[in-house]
Amino acid sequence: MKWLKDNKKELGNQKTKKMRVKLSIRMKILIPVTLLILAICASMGIYAYSCIHDGMVEMGVEEAGMAAQVVVDILDADILGGLEPGCEGGKEYQLLLKDMRSAQSRYGIAYLYTLYTDGKTVYYGVDADTSDSQLGFGDECETSYEELAGAFAGEEYVMDYIDHTEYGDLISVYKPIVNSQKEVIGVLGCDYDAAGVMERLTTSTLNIIKVSVLCLVVSLIIINIIVARISGNLKAVDKKIYDLVNNEGDLTQRLDIHTGDELEVIADNVNSLLAYIREIMLRISENSIRLGESAQTVVDDLGKAELSITDVSATMEEMSAAMEETSASLGQVNEAIANVFNAIEIISGNADVGSEASADVMEKADNIYKQAKIDQEDAKLRAQKMIAEMNDKIEKSKKVEEISVLTSNIINITSQTNLLSLNASIEAARAGEAGRGFAVVADEIGKLASNSAENASKIQVVSAQVIQAVNELAAKAEEMLLFIENTTMAGFEKLLETSGSYRDDVGDINQIMAAFAGESDEVRASVENIKDAMEAVNIAVEESAKGVANVTEISVDLTTAVVDVGSEAESNKNIAESLKQEVNKFKLN
Repeated sequence: MKWLKDNKKELGNQKTKKMRVKLSIRMKILIPVTLLILAICASMGIYAYSCIHDGMVEMGVEEAGMAAQVVVDILDADILGGLEPGCEGGKEYQLLLKDMRSAQSRYGIAYLYTLYTDGKTVYYGVDADTSDSQLGFGDECETSYEELAGAFAGEEYVMDYIDHTEYGDLISVYKPIVNSQKEVIGVLGCDYDAAGVMERLTTSTLNIIKVSVLCLVVSLIIINIIVARISGNLKAVDKKIYDLVNNEGDLTQRLDIHTGDELEVIADNVNSLLAYIREIMLRISENSIRLGESAQTVVDDLGKAELSITDVSATMEEMSAAMEETSASLGQVNEAIANVFNAIEIISGNADVGSEASADVMEKADNIYKQAKIDQEDAKLRAQKMIAEMNDKIEKSKKVEEISVLTSNIINITSQTNLLSLNASIEAARAGEAGRGFAVVADEIGKLASNSAENASKIQVVSAQVIQAVNELAAKAEEMLLFIENTTMAGFEKLLETSGSYRDDVGDINQIMAAFAGESDEVRASVENIKDAMEAVNIAVEESAKGVANVTEISVDLTTAVVDVGSEAESNKNIAESLKQEVNKFKLN
């Protein structure tokens, strides 16, 4: 516990040690507080002076304005407006001068005078000055017309500040003078004497300074008393802490401070800290005992663990040998699986080739079936077209029968024509010589009718032969159409049936070959998975063998480590005993 002894020694020497800082806590508090109070007092004094100054000036301005207004009220503007230069000896001038001087002395006016203008220049009127510098009526004024134009226009002007001149502190006021006709006949100039205002302002300033200094002194005295009390309480706390530290580790001591401020709170916190340290030391004492007991238990258990680790090391060596044998067996199994995998690869390749060949055959059979279907449809369409055309021709050949009808009609007509020719011959014979020519015509008509009948009979015979030939041709055409319908179409149907059956058979073979190829792929994948699994198992066994060898080496190292841990546990036991002895140096109860 060297650190505790060093701290106690350092605290014990604090009474004789010089202060490392230039200022004490008391001065660190007094100096900034004094500066702060001084700044506050100065600020308040300046603010008070500013307020009083503004108030005094405002009051002086009001007094000047009222004084000027009183003078304007007592002046007779009509008389003033009638004065002219050179009137200084007149009664009216003297009366006005007397009234103005009386008001000047009564109201504290330094300079009082009237002004008038011709619109360009400003002139003095009645000047109430009693000195030798009094100006006469009509003397030109140094102030320009532009500056007083507002006053001559009827607007009053009052200076809102005190003008510090060589003639004194003045407040100037200019008020228009209005006659009974409400006309501005001039301006009253009033320079109010502000010396009294300045005197009152100076007195107020001195009073403010006195009050500020008094407040500063009183504040410093009060602050000094408060700081002295706080410093005294700090010294009391310091003395208590010094006594506490130098009580040879007595943690049952307490600071008994009842100042009613933050120092009492600090003392309570120090007491809480002592109680907390006391609890820590108690727990350290208890835990040092437990640490010693635990260290002894660890030493005993490590002795037993050393024997167990030796047994584990021997077992690991046996497992390592078994793992090497297992790895060799797995190598043989892996080689056999590789041979099986190669054979399945060959079978799978043949199955793929057979599947591709059957697919080609099925495609050709399907093409034959489709072509036969197309040829059948084409033959059917052509047969239907031939049947339609043949039926149309047969229908047209039946019109030959109309020739027989026509020849019968011709024979009937020739019979009637012969009858008419005979009648015409008879009538011509009756007519005699006149009917001879008509008889010749009738005879020719009879011959023509006979010839027509003969030709018609021949035509009728020929048409009968043609009709018979057409009927026979139609019968043969029907036999040919029946042959096409029954024989050719049946042949196409048989071809379609045969090619369809062939295509279906090849399709079944293709499905079988495809299924065989798929199953062979699955078998190949399964064998490949088995091959990979066996390789993984072989790797795992080799790694396990290496791991067992490593565990064997680690168990040997662990045996050494257990011996080292036993030594450290013994050392911890000694440390716990030493820690207990150090804790016993404190007074905890």
